[in-house]
Amino acid sequence: MTVFLIYEYFILCTLAESAQILGVFHSPSYSHQTVFQSIYVELSLRGHNVTVGTSHPLNNPRLVNLTEIDINRQTCAIIEEDQTISNLAKELGMYEKMVKFYAVAYKVAESIWSDSRFVQIYNDSGSRFDLVIVQDTMLPLLHPVAFKLKTPLVGVSSNGGWARSHYAIGNPNPLSLYSELYLPYGRRMTLPEKMANALYDIWNRYYLNFEALPKCDQIARKYLGNDIPYIQDIEKNMSLLLLTTNPILYEPRPNVPTVISMEQMHIKPVKPLPKDLKQFLDNAKEGVVYFSLGSNVKSINIPEKLRKVLIEAFAELPYKVLWKFEADDLPGKPENVLIGKWIPQQDVLAHPNVKVFVTQCGLQSVEEAVARGVPMVGMPFIADQTRNIQRLSEEGAAVGLEHTTLTKEEFKNAIFEVVNNPKYKQNVKRLGEIWVDHPLPSLNRTIWWIEYVIRHKGTKHLRSPTADVSWFEYLLIDVILVLLTIVSLALFILYVAIKFILRMIFGGRKLKQN
Repeated sequence: MTVFLIYEYFILCTLAESAQILGVFHSPSYSHQTVFQSIYVELSLRGHNVTVGTSHPLNNPRLVNLTEIDINRQTCAIIEEDQTISNLAKELGMYEKMVKFYAVAYKVAESIWSDSRFVQIYNDSGSRFDLVIVQDTMLPLLHPVAFKLKTPLVGVSSNGGWARSHYAIGNPNPLSLYSELYLPYGRRMTLPEKMANALYDIWNRYYLNFEALPKCDQIARKYLGNDIPYIQDIEKNMSLLLLTTNPILYEPRPNVPTVISMEQMHIKPVKPLPKDLKQFLDNAKEGVVYFSLGSNVKSINIPEKLRKVLIEAFAELPYKVLWKFEADDLPGKPENVLIGKWIPQQDVLAHPNVKVFVTQCGLQSVEEAVARGVPMVGMPFIADQTRNIQRLSEEGAAVGLEHTTLTKEEFKNAIFEVVNNPKYKQNVKRLGEIWVDHPLPSLNRTIWWIEYVIRHKGTKHLRSPTADVSWFEYLLIDVILVLLTIVSLALFILYVAIKFILRMIFGGRKLKQN
């Protein structure tokens, strides 16, 4: 039986062999790119010819089936020029954040559409692709390239799905249960939170339909011509939507068949550490605090007040501290602190002497900590980080802190709590066991579905009917209006009949009296 299953799997894989695949992953964030890299590297290793636009090319000569188009220069310049990371700060209102991010997204889209290397691909009548994989962000910026190339479209996200994406593909998204990705609401929203969530959704739908999506459509038509469908219709025809989710940080939901969940896609086997770093960790018998704010929120850019609090607290800890700091020198650096511009995070977290990970709680950093069994102290700055630390705190795997009001004692107490209380380590291990307990490893499952789309030239047979109905029909407003009309008409007829009968009875009696 086992031999038959292996043979059948081999046959299915060969049916999708040597497909021509185009991938466009425009986010200039390294942590997000690592998720996409895992996918397109595996596709190339399986014999597919893959062309990708990425801000972080691997430049690996051994990947002979992989062609990378480096878009780092233009995308990073736009992100830095518009101060995008600052504009995603959790202190800003959701409306303000989204409008600012949409404005940046338009510029990024234009920079890629106008790139001569992409122009050659989508304007070359001889270009033949079997699949297009596009990063799915707040807007369907580059989805129309799939229509231009006449190929199935797969959307992939390095975090959970946006409400827009769920609506487009027909996924249930009741506002009483699910909030937008960057809203910091818990599993069971309070009444004020549900009201805020509903009001945001109303605004978001209005802004998307009347401002953002028409702008995206206008940009796409500028480069692809007017013979393409409306951009929202292209988005609705996605064959798959691949989301980086898990049952801990994201509420379970009844997904339609074309929504596929991924987790810990970028986790790699542990590799040997550089000699000096290994020596530092090996000699830290008292334990190590690892501090990193990820690839987007850099330690070098945090406020001076916060940096002073961190330095003073680290100096008083009985542990060694490894700090990812993006400069050659850290003024006032305590003797127990080692800094590094770049640190092999997954391998460091695997070291037995690392007791706690102080993190901004980006999804990829959280996945790495859980995979290596390291409890966390969360210090959220932007995007979905507040949401993530709330979930981890509820699970007893982390302690959350507010960086804008942080004191030295609060920071030290949080570290001592996580290091000395065994429940945090136990809960992180429990979460790790849940995340990886699947019949098929996440990467294999993802590749199988992508090749499924290639084999069947799309997934029209799996398309949810909810993707093709308006909210008016979905909520049965038309049925309710018809029923109300019938009831109202019946009541009106009954009223007229009763009035007529009463008039006949009392009107006749009055006539006799006269």
